[in-house]
Amino acid sequence: MTIQAVAHRGYPKKYPENTLSSFLAAVELGFTHLELDVHLSKDGIPVVIHDHTIDRMTNGSGRVVEYTAEELRSFQMEHDEHIPTLEEVLHALQGKIQLNIELKQMGGCYPELEERVLDVITGAGMLDEVVITSFDFDALEKVRRLSEDVRIGLITFSCSKAILNWSQEVKAAFLSMHYGFVTNHYIQQCEQQGIQLMAWTINEASIMKTFIDYPSVWVCTDELERFMDVLEPSISL
Repeated sequence: MTIQAVAHRGYPKKYPENTLSSFLAAVELGFTHLELDVHLSKDGIPVVIHDHTIDRMTNGSGRVVEYTAEELRSFQMEHDEHIPTLEEVLHALQGKIQLNIELKQMGGCYPELEERVLDVITGAGMLDEVVITSFDFDALEKVRRLSEDVRIGLITFSCSKAILNWSQEVKAAFLSMHYGFVTNHYIQQCEQQGIQLMAWTINEASIMKTFIDYPSVWVCTDELERFMDVLEPSISL
């Protein structure tokens, strides 16, 4: 069973989010896409973790940028996991699933994040297997200046015509929007402009059922098996 949806940080209900075990579990379940988050270590290595600090996910404390990639790897997580580098993740997932790489850029806190992430992606030969997303307009514009080939997309809470206009200007192929703001009109606009729309983060079965009626919209979820249960009856019809 192929699941046309986005596994949010892998399979966080069963494994530590943004870890190899979490990602590989999403692959095993048949999901076609997954989302992950990237920061820069002290020594400029793209590492995969959501928060700007390591406090919530590891036995350490402090900001990600205060540690080298090797030091970050040494902190303990559940299931004997560690904070992986982006290179490590790409190596493990190449050819298995499409990746939505969110840049956790915030006001230029990581001056070379965009360059370093692109270097890792191109070095792995995986431009056609990823989309780079962010809440940060400037980060995405910088990515586009660095590469005309990589797919990019904005993450946003609300919807407006200005966002679609900006997406056209930077040749964005993707738009990730909070599900509460997704409307029929906006779905149609994205379809007309060739922009892939993703609704995040949907964990309630009733809301999942609503979005299954819109096959052009990808659902992003933490509840992978719940989504599979909701999806299965619609497939058999």
